[in-house]
Amino acid sequence: MQGARALVRVLAESGVTHIFGLPGDTGMSFYEALNEARDEIAHVMTRDERSASFMADVYARVSGKLGVCEGPSGGGALYIVPGVAEAQGSAIPLLCLTSDTPVDQHGRGVLTELDQEGLFRPVTKWNTRVNASATMAEATRRAIRMAMAGRPGATHLSLPTDALEGETPDQTVYGLPDFGTAPALRTRPDPVAVQRAADALAGAERPVIVVGGGVLISRAWDELTALAEALNVPVATSINGKGSISETSPVALGVVGGNGARPYANAWLADADLVVYVGSRTDSTTTSHWTLPPSHGGQAVVQMDVEPWEIGNNYRLVAGVAGDARLALRDLLAAVERPATVRERNRDRIAALKTERSGYWVDVERQAASTSQPIAPSRVVRALRNQLDDDALIVADPGTPTPFLAAQYELRQAGRTTVIPRAHGGLGYAIPGAVGAWFAGEGRRVVAVTGDGSFGMSVGELETISRFNLPIVVIQCSNGTFGWIKELQHLYHGGRYFGVDFNPVDYAAIARGFGFRARRVVDPAEVEAALADALADGGPYFLDLETASPIAETPPVAAWVAAEASRLARS
Repeated sequence: MQGARALVRVLAESGVTHIFGLPGDTGMSFYEALNEARDEIAHVMTRDERSASFMADVYARVSGKLGVCEGPSGGGALYIVPGVAEAQGSAIPLLCLTSDTPVDQHGRGVLTELDQEGLFRPVTKWNTRVNASATMAEATRRAIRMAMAGRPGATHLSLPTDALEGETPDQTVYGLPDFGTAPALRTRPDPVAVQRAADALAGAERPVIVVGGGVLISRAWDELTALAEALNVPVATSINGKGSISETSPVALGVVGGNGARPYANAWLADADLVVYVGSRTDSTTTSHWTLPPSHGGQAVVQMDVEPWEIGNNYRLVAGVAGDARLALRDLLAAVERPATVRERNRDRIAALKTERSGYWVDVERQAASTSQPIAPSRVVRALRNQLDDDALIVADPGTPTPFLAAQYELRQAGRTTVIPRAHGGLGYAIPGAVGAWFAGEGRRVVAVTGDGSFGMSVGELETISRFNLPIVVIQCSNGTFGWIKELQHLYHGGRYFGVDFNPVDYAAIARGFGFRARRVVDPAEVEAALADALADGGPYFLDLETASPIAETPPVAAWVAAEASRLARS
């Protein structure tokens, strides 16, 4: 069998149904094979390789399946890196395929020659160049296994044209049907380690559980909810972990850390005598640069993670548990002695949490009722919450939309419904990401929330959305600037603004040129009705909202809120 056909056959038999990418001259045989398999694998042509990788990343997050992106040699391989790096950093199962120049021309200066293995090595879990057609099927299966098992991540195959065009032995061509959903090959933790963690949890007076994206990747939200509600232990999440528990659960604190946290949630974490991390890298944002809790001399810490080297990486532990989050949480609850006693001990804390949470939402409603112009971001978030079903998918860019959505968009059911890139924070993620969400979402509503800075980096994918006539609503918060950076200049550099502001642009007109229905809104009173119209339209819709910049409306970023309060006190 031809190498390209062997590659596609292994993918199809392993459950791959969608591939995102665009063609190049080194991948012509691969495209021939995809065309022959079009009844099994849908190819989504993108306008940019970076967009293809973002689509595959979000597709994998929403579906739990392997996300696959592809691109040509040379510039294509260079452009596709951002989404691969984001998937690897966020433990998302993704396979990147890039065609390559022929093996027999290596080192001779042929056009688009590039050390693809060297390029992808820092941003993947595993990558290789398939130098012989005979090993094509084997290499493809290995890339799938590595992406899907253990801590999921990104893998990459460099595919020289002669390896794609040569022959692969038929007997080596078969798929991996048991690797359809990540994480494959779940690992159960050591019972001794689980018991140590259970004893610490049962003995703590003020425990708090903090969960990261690992709980969503493991699809362990039912197990987390069962543990926390059985013991009345408050649960906070990182931004990546948002959705690990319904935020209407009596034990839910909301997002904690330096970005998008609810102030009361950070206070609860600071007051805890035990912090149990589940599926979290204990990174700088979630821990407010390792001050919440302090990296030394603070609360007792338990850490549970599928990746052993993450355990104890930033904190001294009273117990470390290596294993899949779903299995670990299930075992942890079973190991707690006298759970009813623990639950009763924590009852008054949960009653107090309910009171604090109610007060927080009263303040959010006050912010959302603002009639100031430009439009307050809180008003936009409140309109989204009022208009969207609980299972709607929101894909957001990592700039200004992130803290407002993290703090103020209440998730009423557990599961992956918000997608925000937190590993590297590349702008231009939301518009292409929404395409991946649509193909994974099985008919669920998809909304992209972006900014005008990100728009300039991914505008071409409006054509992709229009070409497929996807009923995606793109909501753009336009403030005429790279707002995140301008806020830093505002707070910490004396308002010396440089290199951050844009010319006025008619974004709605541009969207119409790509085939969207579009509307620009400047009046806060029109936001809710405009969003309702966009959602009811049934086709691609672009809503451009003139919103306040961060220097006028400080986002819920803990350090910024403190810095602004200090600045106002001095003035």
